Amino acid sequence: MLLQTIFTQRIIFVLIIQIWPIFYCSYFAYKLLKRAKNRSIYTLSSFFILFALTDVLANLSILFLFTPMAYFFYILAVYFLFFDHCFFIIFSWVLVKLDEKSPNWKFSLTIILYGIISTYVFWIGFFFNGILYNSTTNWVPRFSWFFLIFSWAFLVAFLIIPQIYFSFKLLKIFEGVILKRRIKMFIICTFIELVVVFTFFLYRVLIDNPLFGAFYMSLVILVSPISAFLIYKSFIKELK
Repeated sequence: MLLQTIFTQRIIFVLIIQIWPIFYCSYFAYKLLKRAKNRSIYTLSSFFILFALTDVLANLSILFLFTPMAYFFYILAVYFLFFDHCFFIIFSWVLVKLDEKSPNWKFSLTIILYGIISTYVFWIGFFFNGILYNSTTNWVPRFSWFFLIFSWAFLVAFLIIPQIYFSFKLLKIFEGVILKRRIKMFIICTFIELVVVFTFFLYRVLIDNPLFGAFYMSLVILVSPISAFLIYKSFIKELK
Protein backbone atom coordinates (compact mmCIF):
# COMPACT_ATOMS: atom_id res chain seq x y z
CA MET A 1 0.00 0.00 0.00
CA LEU A 2 2.83 2.41 0.88
CA LEU A 3 4.64 1.71 -2.40
CA GLN A 4 1.41 2.20 -4.33
CA THR A 5 0.82 5.55 -2.58
CA ILE A 6 4.35 6.74 -3.34
CA PHE A 7 3.95 5.64 -6.95
CA THR A 8 0.66 7.55 -7.27
CA GLN A 9 2.19 10.67 -5.72
CA ARG A 10 5.10 10.51 -8.19
CA ILE A 11 2.68 10.28 -11.12
CA ILE A 12 0.68 13.28 -9.89
CA PHE A 13 3.90 15.27 -9.34
CA VAL A 14 5.18 14.56 -12.87
CA LEU A 15 1.80 15.35 -14.41
CA ILE A 16 1.70 18.74 -12.67
CA ILE A 17 5.21 19.61 -13.87
CA GLN A 18 4.51 18.52 -17.45
CA ILE A 19 1.09 20.13 -17.82
CA TRP A 20 2.25 23.69 -17.10
CA PRO A 21 4.30 24.14 -20.34
CA ILE A 22 1.25 23.10 -22.38
CA PHE A 23 -0.58 26.23 -21.25
CA TYR A 24 2.15 28.84 -21.50
CA CYS A 25 3.56 27.52 -24.80
CA SER A 26 0.09 27.42 -26.35
CA TYR A 27 -0.48 30.99 -25.17
CA PHE A 28 2.82 32.21 -26.63
CA ALA A 29 2.08 30.53 -29.96
CA TYR A 30 -1.43 32.02 -30.06
CA LYS A 31 -0.20 35.56 -29.31
CA LEU A 32 2.55 35.35 -31.95
CA LEU A 33 0.22 34.04 -34.64
CA LYS A 34 -2.33 36.69 -33.76
CA ARG A 35 0.28 39.41 -34.21
CA ALA A 36 1.46 38.52 -37.71
CA LYS A 37 1.40 35.85 -40.41
CA ASN A 38 4.84 35.41 -41.91
CA ARG A 39 7.55 32.79 -42.16
CA SER A 40 9.50 33.90 -39.10
CA ILE A 41 6.38 33.95 -36.89
CA TYR A 42 5.23 30.57 -38.21
CA THR A 43 8.65 29.11 -37.40
CA LEU A 44 8.88 30.50 -33.88
CA SER A 45 5.26 29.53 -33.18
CA SER A 46 6.07 26.00 -34.32
CA PHE A 47 8.65 25.77 -31.55
CA PHE A 48 6.05 26.61 -28.91
CA ILE A 49 3.39 24.39 -30.47
CA LEU A 50 5.70 21.38 -30.65
CA PHE A 51 6.93 22.06 -27.12
CA ALA A 52 3.32 21.89 -25.93
CA LEU A 53 2.76 18.74 -27.99
CA THR A 54 5.81 17.15 -26.39
CA ASP A 55 4.31 17.60 -22.94
CA VAL A 56 0.89 16.40 -24.09
CA LEU A 57 2.48 13.16 -25.30
CA ALA A 58 4.54 12.84 -22.12
CA ASN A 59 1.38 13.18 -20.03
CA LEU A 60 -0.43 10.63 -22.18
CA SER A 61 2.41 8.18 -21.57
CA ILE A 62 1.72 8.49 -17.85
CA LEU A 63 -2.03 8.14 -18.25
CA PHE A 64 -1.45 4.91 -20.21
CA LEU A 65 0.96 3.38 -17.70
CA PHE A 66 1.07 -0.44 -17.54
CA THR A 67 0.23 -0.64 -21.26
CA PRO A 68 2.37 -0.66 -24.44
CA MET A 69 0.86 2.72 -25.30
CA ALA A 70 2.91 4.33 -22.53
CA TYR A 71 6.14 3.57 -24.40
CA PHE A 72 4.61 4.64 -27.73
CA PHE A 73 3.59 8.07 -26.43
CA TYR A 74 6.85 8.56 -24.55
CA ILE A 75 9.15 7.83 -27.48
CA LEU A 76 7.04 10.17 -29.61
CA ALA A 77 7.51 12.83 -26.93
CA VAL A 78 11.29 12.40 -27.04
CA TYR A 79 11.20 12.66 -30.84
CA PHE A 80 9.27 15.93 -30.75
CA LEU A 81 11.51 17.25 -27.98
CA PHE A 82 14.52 16.94 -30.28
CA PHE A 83 12.69 18.03 -33.44
CA ASP A 84 11.11 20.96 -31.60
CA HIS A 85 14.47 22.54 -30.76
CA CYS A 86 15.53 22.23 -34.38
CA PHE A 87 13.19 25.16 -35.01
CA PHE A 88 15.67 27.41 -33.22
CA ILE A 89 18.10 26.77 -36.07
CA ILE A 90 15.42 27.19 -38.70
CA PHE A 91 14.20 30.41 -37.09
CA SER A 92 17.75 31.80 -36.89
CA TRP A 93 18.27 30.92 -40.56
CA VAL A 94 15.01 32.68 -41.48
CA LEU A 95 16.15 35.82 -39.63
CA VAL A 96 19.53 35.75 -41.38
CA LYS A 97 17.75 35.48 -44.75
CA LEU A 98 15.05 37.98 -43.80
CA ASP A 99 15.92 40.46 -46.56
CA GLU A 100 16.73 37.87 -49.22
CA LYS A 101 13.36 36.11 -49.09
CA SER A 102 14.77 32.63 -49.77
CA PRO A 103 12.40 30.30 -51.68
CA ASN A 104 9.80 28.28 -49.83
CA TRP A 105 11.23 24.99 -51.06
CA LYS A 106 14.47 25.61 -49.14
CA PHE A 107 12.49 26.44 -46.02
CA SER A 108 10.32 23.32 -46.36
CA LEU A 109 13.29 21.11 -47.21
CA THR A 110 15.15 22.27 -44.09
CA ILE A 111 12.19 21.34 -41.88
CA ILE A 112 11.87 17.93 -43.57
CA LEU A 113 15.59 17.21 -43.18
CA TYR A 114 15.51 18.04 -39.47
CA GLY A 115 12.39 15.92 -39.12
CA ILE A 116 14.23 12.98 -40.69
CA ILE A 117 17.34 13.54 -38.57
CA SER A 118 15.21 13.51 -35.43
CA THR A 119 13.96 9.99 -36.24
CA TYR A 120 17.20 8.66 -34.76
CA VAL A 121 15.17 8.62 -31.53
CA PHE A 122 13.11 5.72 -32.87
CA TRP A 123 16.01 3.75 -34.37
CA ILE A 124 18.33 4.01 -31.38
CA GLY A 125 15.63 4.29 -28.74
CA PHE A 126 13.57 1.27 -29.81
CA PHE A 127 15.74 -1.06 -31.89
CA PHE A 128 18.88 -0.64 -29.75
CA ASN A 129 17.05 -0.42 -26.40
CA GLY A 130 18.18 3.16 -25.97
CA ILE A 131 14.90 4.03 -24.25
CA LEU A 132 13.43 1.63 -21.71
CA TYR A 133 10.02 2.27 -20.21
CA ASN A 134 8.15 -0.75 -18.88
CA SER A 135 7.70 -2.91 -15.81
CA THR A 136 11.43 -3.75 -15.71
CA THR A 137 12.18 -0.06 -15.05
CA ASN A 138 9.27 0.26 -12.61
CA TRP A 139 7.56 2.40 -15.27
CA VAL A 140 10.22 5.10 -15.03
CA PRO A 141 11.79 6.06 -18.41
CA ARG A 142 15.49 5.24 -18.60
CA PHE A 143 18.03 5.98 -21.32
CA SER A 144 21.12 3.94 -22.09
CA TRP A 145 24.60 5.48 -22.16
CA PHE A 146 24.76 4.66 -25.87
CA PHE A 147 21.56 6.59 -26.51
CA LEU A 148 22.87 9.49 -24.42
CA ILE A 149 26.17 9.74 -26.33
CA PHE A 150 24.39 9.41 -29.68
CA SER A 151 21.89 12.11 -28.70
CA TRP A 152 24.61 14.47 -27.49
CA ALA A 153 26.55 13.96 -30.72
CA PHE A 154 23.44 14.85 -32.74
CA LEU A 155 22.72 17.84 -30.52
CA VAL A 156 26.23 19.21 -31.03
CA ALA A 157 26.38 18.50 -34.77
CA PHE A 158 22.90 19.60 -35.80
CA LEU A 159 21.88 22.13 -33.14
CA ILE A 160 24.77 23.61 -31.15
CA ILE A 161 27.25 24.22 -33.99
CA PRO A 162 24.67 25.63 -36.44
CA GLN A 163 23.22 27.84 -33.69
CA ILE A 164 26.67 29.24 -32.86
CA TYR A 165 27.21 30.01 -36.55
CA PHE A 166 23.84 31.73 -37.00
CA SER A 167 24.24 33.61 -33.71
CA PHE A 168 27.34 35.35 -35.00
CA LYS A 169 25.57 36.09 -38.29
CA LEU A 170 22.58 37.59 -36.48
CA LEU A 171 24.74 39.85 -34.34
CA LYS A 172 26.41 41.18 -37.48
CA ILE A 173 23.19 41.73 -39.42
CA PHE A 174 20.97 43.49 -36.90
CA GLU A 175 22.02 46.93 -35.78
CA GLY A 176 20.71 49.35 -33.17
CA VAL A 177 20.65 49.09 -29.41
CA ILE A 178 17.10 47.72 -29.09
CA LEU A 179 17.45 45.15 -31.87
CA LYS A 180 20.84 44.01 -30.60
CA ARG A 181 19.38 43.56 -27.13
CA ARG A 182 16.49 41.48 -28.41
CA ILE A 183 18.72 39.32 -30.61
CA LYS A 184 21.16 38.74 -27.74
CA MET A 185 18.27 37.79 -25.47
CA PHE A 186 17.07 35.28 -28.04
CA ILE A 187 20.55 33.79 -28.49
CA ILE A 188 21.16 33.44 -24.75
CA CYS A 189 17.75 31.88 -24.12
CA THR A 190 18.19 29.53 -27.07
CA PHE A 191 21.37 28.12 -25.58
CA ILE A 192 19.71 27.88 -22.16
CA GLU A 193 16.96 25.77 -23.69
CA LEU A 194 19.54 23.59 -25.43
CA VAL A 195 21.32 23.10 -22.11
CA VAL A 196 18.02 21.94 -20.62
CA VAL A 197 17.69 19.39 -23.45
CA PHE A 198 21.29 18.24 -22.89
CA THR A 199 20.54 17.86 -19.20
CA PHE A 200 17.31 15.98 -19.88
CA PHE A 201 19.12 13.17 -21.70
CA LEU A 202 21.66 12.88 -18.88
CA TYR A 203 18.90 12.98 -16.26
CA ARG A 204 17.23 9.97 -17.85
CA VAL A 205 20.50 8.05 -17.55
CA LEU A 206 21.20 9.18 -13.97
CA ILE A 207 17.59 8.75 -12.92
CA ASP A 208 18.60 7.25 -9.56
CA ASN A 209 20.81 10.19 -8.62
CA PRO A 210 18.67 12.47 -6.36
CA LEU A 211 21.16 15.35 -6.39
CA PHE A 212 21.28 15.58 -10.17
CA GLY A 213 17.52 15.03 -10.29
CA ALA A 214 16.98 18.07 -8.07
CA PHE A 215 19.28 20.13 -10.31
CA TYR A 216 17.39 19.08 -13.43
CA MET A 217 14.00 19.79 -11.87
CA SER A 218 15.13 23.30 -10.95
CA LEU A 219 16.01 23.89 -14.60
CA VAL A 220 12.65 22.59 -15.80
CA ILE A 221 10.52 24.39 -13.23
CA LEU A 222 12.36 27.72 -13.02
CA VAL A 223 14.83 28.29 -15.85
CA SER A 224 13.05 26.82 -18.88
CA PRO A 225 9.77 28.79 -18.50
CA ILE A 226 11.69 32.05 -18.04
CA SER A 227 13.84 31.47 -21.13
CA ALA A 228 10.74 30.51 -23.16
CA PHE A 229 9.01 33.70 -22.04
CA LEU A 230 12.03 35.84 -22.97
CA ILE A 231 12.19 34.24 -26.42
CA TYR A 232 8.51 35.07 -26.89
CA LYS A 233 9.04 38.58 -25.52
CA SER A 234 11.92 39.22 -27.94
CA PHE A 235 9.74 38.75 -31.01
CA ILE A 236 6.24 39.74 -29.98
CA LYS A 237 7.03 43.00 -31.77
CA GLU A 238 8.36 43.46 -35.29
CA LEU A 239 12.12 43.28 -35.77
CA LYS A 240 12.03 45.86 -38.55
